Amino acid sequence: MDALEKSSIVAESYTEAVAAPKLDHKGLPLIPQPSDDPEDPLNWSRGQKYVIVCISAIVAFFSSFALACLNPAYAQVGLALDVTAIQASYIGTFSIAAAGIGSFVWAPISNVYGRRPVLIVSQGLAIVAGFSSAFAKSYATIIVGRFFTGLCVASGNVVTFAVISDVFCLHERGKMLGLVTVALINGPHLASLPAGFIAQNVGWRWTMIMPSILTAVCWVPIIVGLPETLYVRGLPPVESTGKYYRMRITGTKAPGRKLQLVDFARPFQMLKYFPVAVLALFAAVAFTLGSVMPNQTVSALFRTFYKWGSARTGVALSVSTTIGGVLGEIVSGPVIDKLMERTRKRTGRVRPEARLHGMWPAIFLLPAGLLMFGFSIENHALKHSYVGVTVGMALTCFAVQMITTPTVAYCVDCYKPQSAEVVQLLNFARQEISFTVGFWSIRYGDLVGFQFSGVTYACVSVLFFLPVLGIMIYGERLRARLGEPTFNKNI
Repeated sequence: MDALEKSSIVAESYTEAVAAPKLDHKGLPLIPQPSDDPEDPLNWSRGQKYVIVCISAIVAFFSSFALACLNPAYAQVGLALDVTAIQASYIGTFSIAAAGIGSFVWAPISNVYGRRPVLIVSQGLAIVAGFSSAFAKSYATIIVGRFFTGLCVASGNVVTFAVISDVFCLHERGKMLGLVTVALINGPHLASLPAGFIAQNVGWRWTMIMPSILTAVCWVPIIVGLPETLYVRGLPPVESTGKYYRMRITGTKAPGRKLQLVDFARPFQMLKYFPVAVLALFAAVAFTLGSVMPNQTVSALFRTFYKWGSARTGVALSVSTTIGGVLGEIVSGPVIDKLMERTRKRTGRVRPEARLHGMWPAIFLLPAGLLMFGFSIENHALKHSYVGVTVGMALTCFAVQMITTPTVAYCVDCYKPQSAEVVQLLNFARQEISFTVGFWSIRYGDLVGFQFSGVTYACVSVLFFLPVLGIMIYGERLRARLGEPTFNKNI
């Protein structure tokens, strides 16, 4: 069959799809429209899709879990390595920064050579880097090891979202992206629970050994259960070479595509699209203040003001932040899908801005939680003031989840072919802004008082929301004026 005949077949299939669109369970056209190719991930069985979601969520969870297990033990690390607790926290800040850089490595490679090989290689390297840092002897070598750990686990922060976008249509994408988001954000929260006890009873080095072991265990389902989801649309159906075609270690290279230097700069091209830039900045600020700031500071603050050990600190940090994050997703994921569905029924068209209205409760709860956290720390002499600190952390993490899930879903809905680059940009903004916390948060609280630092953070969170309000109202017109990116249009 020559190229002309193949092209005519594709065109004919496309015409049929337009004439008789495939519908979702509500009778609305599927977006995007699945092809007739059984190798199209949109056509896979629901069971297989749910397995992919589970594996993606596990990978995302342990990617952030691995970087946060050291958080409750910074005071111990400082004593062991003869540095201050604040200097010990730099081990975490550098790994967070590395995770932001790593997304620029893995996302463009996954767009060309496939999601599966990138996850296999990067997570394998993360295991090696994790064990290397755990057995490093000096402060400097531990920082180097943790830097490479962050660089490698970054694939779980980005590629997993591209996987979900590959296999789900619009009407389910928000909820499924939300599941991966809640796993990613709550990895650091849940890490503090076992890590605190491990640091106190076994030793702080095991807070790096344990997540390395778990990452190795997580590596197995990637190899045996995660198929290649990269699929190039507009081409003739893929001729499968066997039952396990999508399970090859080498993945499925995008036909006709080559990795170019410009691919590594694609995320910055998305800054041209103002709604993405605004939401990336707001979500990053919310994540920094509501999630990373408590995680990076409570070990030193609780030891200083309450004389707590690693185990007790880990319990307070983990329980409060995990409950807040999980409840935030329980509310957020289904709500934003319902908002989108209601808008489609009412207007007969897709308007992704509807998803953003799901973050309204968070706009009030984030500053409220930050104020509660700051005032409770400042009044640490009061009996049970730590209750206010933990409730404040729960509120901020609830809010962060309700901001992050609509942000990711909205950006992916607007720019589905560029989903990897969009999530890459969101991750970069989140990681590079949040890694600075260790350098200024405690110092600023000591300088002006923690109640005033809480007021500052609350005001900052509201200030960065104001442009988002403009996107809610004028986002559709802005997107129409800016047009669509020209790269990756067939993915």
